[in-house]
Amino acid sequence: MNDSDLKTKPFGEVFSESEYSSLREILIQSCLFLDESNAAEARSLLVDTLGIRAEELDERITAFSQHQSNQAVLHSTIETAEKWMEKSNQKDIPGLLHFTHSDIEIMGPKGSIRGSQHLGDWVKRANLHLHTLRRFAEGHNIVLEQQGTWYEENDQIKGQSIVFTFMKIIDGKVAFLGRYDNRRVAFQVSDLNEGNLIE
Repeated sequence: MNDSDLKTKPFGEVFSESEYSSLREILIQSCLFLDESNAAEARSLLVDTLGIRAEELDERITAFSQHQSNQAVLHSTIETAEKWMEKSNQKDIPGLLHFTHSDIEIMGPKGSIRGSQHLGDWVKRANLHLHTLRRFAEGHNIVLEQQGTWYEENDQIKGQSIVFTFMKIIDGKVAFLGRYDNRRVAFQVSDLNEGNLIE
C-alpha cells in the first residue's frame, strides 16, 4: 500500500481494531505530556479524524491524569515507609528524623506519644529489628506485615513475633505510626484490606 492509498482509505481499512485502539490510547495519553501546540494537534486528530467526542476526550484525559497522580502518591508512600524502616533498623536517628513529621503520633501497646523529639528514646527502648514480609498500601496509608525481633541490651534475642505496622505518610514524612499484633485491627485503623496488597 502506497502513501496515496493511506491518505484516502478509512482508518478501519488501514489499521486492525487492536492497532486502532492502541493508537487512540497513545494519543489520549500524549495530550498530558506534549507542549501546547503539539497537544492541540493530537486533540484535533483524535476528535476530527478518529471520531472521539470532545467530552469523552476530556473525561479520559482527566481520569488518566488522576491515575498518574494517585500512582505518584502511592510510590512516595511506599518509598518513604521503606526508608523509614531502614533508618529505624539501623538506629540512625538523624536519618530517621529526616523522614518523620515533627508532630508524629506513635501508637504502641503501651499507649501513644506525640512529637518527633521522643523518637530517639522510643527506638532505643524498643530495640527492635523489623523485616517486612508483605506490604498493603493505598494513597497515603501503608500497612507492613513484618517479622519483629526484639533484642536485649547485650544483643541477645529477647523475642520474636509477627507485627503489623501502619504508617500515614504526608509530604514524604511519617505523620502517624501504629504497631499492632493483629492484621484485622491494622486494616480497620488504616482503611486498607487484602485487596491493597502490593506485589
